[in-house]
Amino acid sequence: MGTVIEFDGVKIKVNARDHNPPHVHIEGKGGTARYNLKTMEFMEYQGFSRSDLQTIEEIIPRKVWLLWDEWRRFHE
Repeated sequence: MGTVIEFDGVKIKVNARDHNPPHVHIEGKGGTARYNLKTMEFMEYQGFSRSDLQTIEEIIPRKVWLLWDEWRRFHE
């Protein structure tokens, strides 16, 4: 998995050999999550504080073009 975005101890990654739907993996601060790039919603999460989840949901839309570019690079 390649880290695409990193902030405040959190890494947002795209896995080169992953499955649909298009999504990213998020790790850090004792938490893990998967976030769907089409629906712009968490698919699952655990271990993140509510504040961390809110920050993630603010950052991903601002950088979604970068995450899509990386997803397409590996999957299209």
